[in-house]
Amino acid sequence: MNIFKLVPVSLILFAVSAQANPVDGELTEFHSPGGLDEQCVQIHPMPGARYSKNDRKSEAEYCKLDLYQLALCPKLWSTSPGTILYEIDLDAYEGSPKKFEQEHCASGHHARDAARHKPAIFKISVNDRDTSATYAPSSWVYYHFSRFFDVGIHVPVAVYRSMDAEQHNARVVKPALGVTAGHRNLRMLAAGWQFLNRLETGGDTPFGSQSAALTDDGRQVFGVLLHNKGDRYGPEVNGTRESGWGVGQNHDFQMTAPYLALRSELPVQQAARQAIHEARGNQHMAKALPADVAVEQVVFWMKDVLEIALLDTLLGQQDRIGNIDYNWRWYWIEEGELEDRAAHGKEPPKKAQQFKPVRLRQSAINDNDAGVRRGYANFAQKSAMLEGLRHFHPGLYQRLGELANDLGSKGPIYGWLTGAAGLSQKEADAIATRAVRVFGSLKADCQSSQLKLDLDPARFLGADNAFGNVSCDVKAP
Repeated sequence: MNIFKLVPVSLILFAVSAQANPVDGELTEFHSPGGLDEQCVQIHPMPGARYSKNDRKSEAEYCKLDLYQLALCPKLWSTSPGTILYEIDLDAYEGSPKKFEQEHCASGHHARDAARHKPAIFKISVNDRDTSATYAPSSWVYYHFSRFFDVGIHVPVAVYRSMDAEQHNARVVKPALGVTAGHRNLRMLAAGWQFLNRLETGGDTPFGSQSAALTDDGRQVFGVLLHNKGDRYGPEVNGTRESGWGVGQNHDFQMTAPYLALRSELPVQQAARQAIHEARGNQHMAKALPADVAVEQVVFWMKDVLEIALLDTLLGQQDRIGNIDYNWRWYWIEEGELEDRAAHGKEPPKKAQQFKPVRLRQSAINDNDAGVRRGYANFAQKSAMLEGLRHFHPGLYQRLGELANDLGSKGPIYGWLTGAAGLSQKEADAIATRAVRVFGSLKADCQSSQLKLDLDPARFLGADNAFGNVSCDVKAP
C-alpha cells in the first residue's frame, strides 16, 4: 500500500524544488512504483472567496486518493482525453487494479458498473492542431472564481495533481490508443491520446506543451482532479445551436428564454413570462421549452446564465455552449433566507415541507478546461454576451466591482493568480483587462439607468433583501 503524507504549507518550496509545481497550497505526497514523489495540492484560497465545508472536504478527499490503489480507465467518449478514477473491490481482482483495467476499461462508460465508486477524473492539458483544447489551470481557476462570486450554479471543486508519466502512459494512454485507433467518430479523441503519448515518451509536441503538462524534469505529468455531476440541458438553456460552433451557437444561446429576459425592459417577472413566449417562436425551442414552464425556473435560469456569461467572459472560455448541465434541487425560504438541498426524487425533505419548497433545475458548468490560456477564442466576449443587459444580480455586480478594483491595481487577488493559482503574468493581465473593461461597461449602463440591479431569485421566492441598495459605484473592499 502506498503511503501519503501531508507537508506543512510553510515547508513547501515550489520555486526552488526540482519537482516544482506551478501552484501553491497544502501539499500531499504519494510515492509511485517508479520511485517518484507525486503531489496533490489544495490550492490556497482566493482572497475574498467563500468556501463551504463541503468544498474543503472535497479538496481533502481528492488529495487522499492514491492512484495505485484505484483503477485508472481512459475516457473513451467525447473529444478530450481524461483518466477516470474508480474505487474497486481489490480482493475481487487479486489485489491488482491493473486486472480491473484489463477486464473493464475498454468498455468505456460501462466500466463504472463493475466499480464501487467513481471518486474523480484526472485531466491533463492537451493542445495540438488536431486535438480538443484543454488547459488544466482553467478548471481550478473556475472553481476559485466561482466561490469568489458566490454563484448559485454548480462549479466543481478542483485540485492540482501530478503523476508518474511512465505509469500514466502504461496504465492509461497505451490502452486508450489501442481502443480509439481506427474509429472515425473518435478522431479528435484519438488525436488527444496520441498527443499525450508523445508528451509522456519524449516525442515532438507543440512549443509550450511540456511546461503546461510536465513537471519533475519531465518525469511526471500534472493536471487537475475533479468530479463532474449533472445531466445535459437541451435547447432550453444550451440554445438550439443551429448556427454552428463558435460565435454562431453563442448567439443562439442568447435566444433562450433566460437570456431574452435579461435584455428585456420589463420588470423581472414580466420579462421572464414574455421571454418564454418569445423563445418558443423557434420550432426547436418550442419542443424543449414547455409553454407552462415555471416562471420561478426562468428567473433562476436568468441568474444562472448571467453567472456563466460573466465567468466565461472573464476567463476566456472557448467551449461552453452545449456543455451546460443541471442537477435537481429543492429551494425554499426559511427565516427570510434562501435554503436549498439536492432533490433525490420528487418528495421534498421533511424539514422543508412546511415551507412549501419548489423543485428547480440548478445549472452546472462541469467542463471548464478551455479557458484562461492565451490563444483560446473568447466566444462569450466575441458574441457580446454581457452587452445590452437590463437586469443584473446586485451581489454579482458588487463582487465584480471589487474584482475589477483589485486586478486593476494588482492587489491581493492579482497576486493570488500569479502565485498560488500558478498563472503567468500575461494570463493574469488578460483576466484583469477583461474584468476592468466589463465592469466599466456595466457601471456606465447602471449609472445611465439602463441596467437595473434587480435580479434576485431569492427575493422572488420571498427572501429578505440581503444586499440592500447596491450603488453603481463599487469601492475596493
